[in-house]
Amino acid sequence: MQLPPAASYSLRRIGLFVAVLGLSAVTLHGLSPVLVLLVATVVSGGLSYFLLAGSREQMARSLAGRVRRVNARLDAGAAKEDAALDAAERSKQKKPE
Repeated sequence: MQLPPAASYSLRRIGLFVAVLGLSAVTLHGLSPVLVLLVATVVSGGLSYFLLAGSREQMARSLAGRVRRVNARLDAGAAKEDAALDAAERSKQKKPE
């Protein structure tokens, strides 16, 4: 079973953060935990920009496809509604008063 691209990217991003946090905790032992957390956040963010570029691109393509499909369904629904309103307007105009 393959994970959806968004889940895969998120798990990789969390895993990278946890790994960098562990390494930072060992390396920066004795410093404030808040500082260690800040360093881990910044370093993992920078690493993820390069290391997870492929996963991020795949996730973006997947989400863009989803948005296109939703927009297509919305457009189709709007077209049906417009056609129904046009038909109702035409039938209203044909009836003599």
